[in-house]
Amino acid sequence: MEGMQLIKRTSSICRILAMLLIVSVFFSLLPGPVTRAETRFSDVDGRYAWALRAISLMADKQVLTGYPDGRFRPDQPVNKSEWTVMVYRLFDKYRPNQTSDAQQRMAYFADVPAQHWAYQPISGIYTSDFRIGGYGVNRNGETAFRPEMQLTRLQLAQMLYAFFGNRLMDRRLSDNDACAVVSSFKDIPVKMFTDPAQYELAKADGRYTSSGLMDVESSDVFTLLALGSNGADCSLGDDELSNVQAKALASLSGSGIMTPNNDGYFRPKDAVTRAEAVTILERIYNYLKRNNWLYDYTSIDLNAAGSTASNPTGAGGAGTGSDAGGYPSTGTGGFSNNPDSDVIQPGSPEGNAADTTWSDKSTIRVRDYFDDKGVIVKDLRNYGELEAAVQPKGKKYLTVDLKSQEKVDLYIILDGRIAFVKQEELPLTLPVSTVSIVGLRSQQRNINPNAGGEMKATLSVKLLDEEPKKKK
Repeated sequence: MEGMQLIKRTSSICRILAMLLIVSVFFSLLPGPVTRAETRFSDVDGRYAWALRAISLMADKQVLTGYPDGRFRPDQPVNKSEWTVMVYRLFDKYRPNQTSDAQQRMAYFADVPAQHWAYQPISGIYTSDFRIGGYGVNRNGETAFRPEMQLTRLQLAQMLYAFFGNRLMDRRLSDNDACAVVSSFKDIPVKMFTDPAQYELAKADGRYTSSGLMDVESSDVFTLLALGSNGADCSLGDDELSNVQAKALASLSGSGIMTPNNDGYFRPKDAVTRAEAVTILERIYNYLKRNNWLYDYTSIDLNAAGSTASNPTGAGGAGTGSDAGGYPSTGTGGFSNNPDSDVIQPGSPEGNAADTTWSDKSTIRVRDYFDDKGVIVKDLRNYGELEAAVQPKGKKYLTVDLKSQEKVDLYIILDGRIAFVKQEELPLTLPVSTVSIVGLRSQQRNINPNAGGEMKATLSVKLLDEEPKKKK
């Protein structure tokens, strides 16, 4: 009964967007000062002094946060979906593709179906203006976005050219200024042509496909082409890729949003890390604010306590809303309640919270039973997602694992805090000595509404007094 009361009283505390095939999200209930980043995440130390403020702010606003094990993983690469979701959360008014005219609107990307976890952010943001760095043509000749592709620094710079109506681009920069700045970067290849005919021939180096778009599968760094004799005497021709690169790199460097290092290296092929991503986002936010443009793009005040980013799509899944109630579990332990068990079982109808919508994913809903070994087996295709909960009752660690015929990820809710964990990251051991209740909910990664038959998933939990030894 005590467990059922805890479930019933679990309140709606926070929202979260979804992440990624790779990224997981985890946040604290209350915002705090910037210095909290040093202690909140065990792997964010003095080496990341340059990113501490951004990490703390974005964690407090639920833009990109940490992992259930207390780490932020600042060096982990970010893919294009994850970057898009971060922008979508922080800039909650910015939906250009939803409001663009028919000529600019992107109707679809072949590799971003409606079931994709980041479908709404991707389809809400990217217009036809993002054809450099954003979308292109895949190996099948389809218009594609490559949502799970690791984002390189050069690709991000190219994409930022089109973000926010080109407002990140310094319109005061002349062609010659842009050429001069980029020519100083030691790892951005630049070639000058005094002969316009040679300039035209140089564009036939594979940078464009026969459709005129770029190859979205490629991360190549193409030479920036310009007309002139040197960096102090040059102009931009009609090559779109070169022009976007020149204006974007020069503008972003001048504003401090993305810069080369002290030795003049921009590192164009390096992956954008989580620490870099949140730092760049904060710089963009502040740049728009300084220019009195911020109100056009967001209602979120990064410096205001309690102001958080919204979760319009739901992390890890395409849909929101409540599931139909009353689905039976196929757990081998049957339907009996075990009041003395460490695992909470569904009890009375009010304990199931069947009338609670899943739009707030921090709300724990219990519909499925663990057996006496801490195992649930359920047919997700026919009976909906797994929803269960565990009470640690003084145990120090909880190990969670999920196995299935197809890819299924997992939400983990700890006293209102929420994490989204990819199946590839499981099994996962969590410290739970200070946690009163742990909620668990599965999320099918690629839902095929036309698929038939069973799709069984096995969720298993184990409470421990000692942290299990890590396998070598």
